Amino acid sequence: MITSHQQLADTGTIPVNGLPPDTTVERMPLADGGVFEVALVTVPAVEAAEHDSVIAELVGRASSWVATAAAGGDPPLVTPLYGTHVVWSPRRAVALGPTDRLATMQTAIVDFADREAELRDIERRIAAALEHVDGDAPLAFEFDEQSLPRRREIAGRFQDAISLRRRLAVLAPAVHRPAPQPPTLAGQLGERLRDRTRVVERLDHAVEQADLLERVYSGCGDRVAEFVSSRRHLTLEWVIILLLAAEVVLITIDLLANRTP
Repeated sequence: MITSHQQLADTGTIPVNGLPPDTTVERMPLADGGVFEVALVTVPAVEAAEHDSVIAELVGRASSWVATAAAGGDPPLVTPLYGTHVVWSPRRAVALGPTDRLATMQTAIVDFADREAELRDIERRIAAALEHVDGDAPLAFEFDEQSLPRRREIAGRFQDAISLRRRLAVLAPAVHRPAPQPPTLAGQLGERLRDRTRVVERLDHAVEQADLLERVYSGCGDRVAEFVSSRRHLTLEWVIILLLAAEVVLITIDLLANRTP
């Protein structure tokens, strides 16, 4: 997983439709092969009477830009915190605040985006694996000669299930990591994004689904091993029987030959 904004793939002050011309956009690769973009927007100093309207306008423009990359048409999440705002989606986010807070906000957003993307990729792979469970589950009860061609397929799915459990085990400590004390902007922002995106609940649900996959394909693996072992033993028994039969025939022939005058 990417754990630092120092690993961003591309950085620069570039024109962004709908956002101020001096907006800084940074890009990072995600676990699912996509790209996450973070736009940093400095909130200008204005009169107190105009502050709310300026913020509302910037948040609206940021939401429009973020929404163009939102997956599934879900509306962006807007998170206000300590005079700053974050507009979030799984592919894009905008940090709005004073210049001296943008770097801290960027770090928190990038760290969270990395974990959320890893979880999202795991969820996608689990959903794909669950589509095969109904068809494969009977093999955990009985495996026969007709099922033997599926041996490699079942083994591959068991390996995938173990890989998913490993990724979840690595991800869980980062997701459940408590916010630093005393509270910091980065820590509180990470907490807000975690709550708004229900990452903890999604992780727990993914762990349950991965456990189901592991149990199903572990059972399938046990039946495959038992069948293969049983078939080898049966083959060995037949070999022994044939050898004994051949020995009996040879002994019989030898006895008959000795009794022939």
